[in-house]
Amino acid sequence: MNKIIDNKEINRRTFLKRTVAGIGAIGMAGLGAAEAMTVNLQQVPKWDHISDVVVIGYGAAGANAAIAAHDAGAKIIILEKMPMAGGNSGVCFGAMAIPNGIPEAIDYYRKLSFGTVDEDMLQGFAEAMVGVYDLLDKLGAQHKPPIKWHSTFPALQKANLSTFRFNPSGKDGFEFLSGLVRKRGIKAMLKTSAQSLVQSCETGDIVGVKAESEGKEIYIKARRGVVLSCGGYENNPEMFGYYNFPGLRDFIFPLGNPGNTGDGLKMASAAGSYLWHTASLQWAGFCAKEPSKKFGVAIGAISPRLAQGHGYIYVNKYGKRFMRETNTVPHTKNTLSILYFDHEHTEYSNVPAYLILDEKTYQMGGPIRREGFGQFGYANVHNIYDWNNDKNMDMEKGWIIKANTIADLAGKVKVDSKGLEETINRFNSYCITGKDLAFNRNSDSMAPIEKPPYYALEMGLALVNTQGGPKHNKYGQVLDPYDKPIPRLYAAGELGSFFGFLYQEGSNYPEAWVFGHIAGKRAASEKPFKE
Repeated sequence: MNKIIDNKEINRRTFLKRTVAGIGAIGMAGLGAAEAMTVNLQQVPKWDHISDVVVIGYGAAGANAAIAAHDAGAKIIILEKMPMAGGNSGVCFGAMAIPNGIPEAIDYYRKLSFGTVDEDMLQGFAEAMVGVYDLLDKLGAQHKPPIKWHSTFPALQKANLSTFRFNPSGKDGFEFLSGLVRKRGIKAMLKTSAQSLVQSCETGDIVGVKAESEGKEIYIKARRGVVLSCGGYENNPEMFGYYNFPGLRDFIFPLGNPGNTGDGLKMASAAGSYLWHTASLQWAGFCAKEPSKKFGVAIGAISPRLAQGHGYIYVNKYGKRFMRETNTVPHTKNTLSILYFDHEHTEYSNVPAYLILDEKTYQMGGPIRREGFGQFGYANVHNIYDWNNDKNMDMEKGWIIKANTIADLAGKVKVDSKGLEETINRFNSYCITGKDLAFNRNSDSMAPIEKPPYYALEMGLALVNTQGGPKHNKYGQVLDPYDKPIPRLYAAGELGSFFGFLYQEGSNYPEAWVFGHIAGKRAASEKPFKE
């Protein structure tokens, strides 16, 4: 008999087998352990679709899993909750940082992981990543000779990394993969949200998926296995607060797929998986808060590279600067100054935060990149919103605040007026002397804030992705708290990524390719489940 392991349900017998460690995983994923143990499980009424392998999530990892499983002789169905495929892979920068030798790669990834993965996984990950070019060749992807890649962490660099990139972005890479999926006649069901895994009470095998499609509940049988490739939890504020920064629901916005709401973490947890790397994430930089809040994804990059020699600063509600404005934010591991938590006042003292600039800087464009984050990012690739050059429209919408005096500007954005005036006067004096005594900002990047009117833009923080999810081994098999594979359940891509501490820029994308391929091929090799 097969029974449903729902996002809000877990079979008591399976739960006890997985041990009390599962309580932590389930509770952290936004489920109540007590409630999960007491819900009665239902039988599957009927199978609406039957496949050998079901792939949940249609990005690079899901596409590679489907292609590999199909080429191994299996019948495949891909489920994708969004109206368009691609996930984060389809809107990413599209770069692959590939080590050129396995021994060096093992040593390098060991240093990056800081003990968050074991030696067997290190070996498997290094072998898989070194094999990226072989996979590209196997799939028929045209690529130029690799070029030298400078590591994010030069002090640790011994891996001799090279790089390949789909130009101009990951969108091109995904279009290549989706073409291979279509060529093979693989069934892809868009606007179909996986709700739960179907699990055998007797054996623990994952034998199918409960999903919702066009408002209807459907059941898809997986005779051989299920691959979870549905991304992280970056667009789930509740879950994000459990793992990282509580209380910042309206401040952090995903640069990528808004459909990444932690579905895979919930489904895997309910099936008894162990979660790892849930605190690991990658920042993208600052964005404009109000349009980002309206559309649910990061809009309008705030880039210090666009503001060299301009008059601008970042301030908090007290009117105080809190960081060197030219600091690089993307892919940094150190705690961001903007996220400083003041224990004495029990608050994030630098949230809300504002970009302050004068008329001269505003007319020159300043640090605001209106098209967003270049040729990538969900808002740009999918044309979510065209923040055009009509600056008056920005002010009519209330996204940019304008005032003739600093005091009036402070009042409009509810920033301490005295504090802001003192901060700007002090900053202007630093511009004259060429020495920023507060944060040591380079003098070439500074200009006085002195020409009215003045402008303020409330800042948000853009998030590339999260790395956490179900722990898996080098074969992509999802593991329980005792490191035993949950039968017929696999994970690939950012969901349960290898990167639990330091992240090498340009690595999630190739990881999705190789581990999608590994998981799909392995799932297809399972013997059909016998009920």
